[in-house]
Amino acid sequence: MHAAVMADDVAALKDLLTRGDAPDARDHLGFTPLHLAAQQWSVPAAEALLDAGATVDAENSFGNTPLFVAVFNSNGRGELIDLLRSHGADPFHANKSGQTPVRLARLIAN
Repeated sequence: MHAAVMADDVAALKDLLTRGDAPDARDHLGFTPLHLAAQQWSVPAAEALLDAGATVDAENSFGNTPLFVAVFNSNGRGELIDLLRSHGADPFHANKSGQTPVRLARLIAN
């Protein structure tokens, strides 16, 4: 599932989800497919994962949520952030360094 998201292959991702693959599968650093969709800025992949029940505030091994990753990779774009927020993503969820998505956005003026 991670490879499908990294390749932005939403058709393959949806096929894997239909076959029963877990939307919250984790890699060795705790990244879920939703983290990678945020990293790759793939709104369609994020939508498919959220529709399949992905945990919106899942933490990776650094304590970062998909929203944190989306803020870091947004480059001024907002649609993925809006999508995550509309599904309840917490902008004040602190990672293991005490940083939140809101503080990160202010820090990088994004």
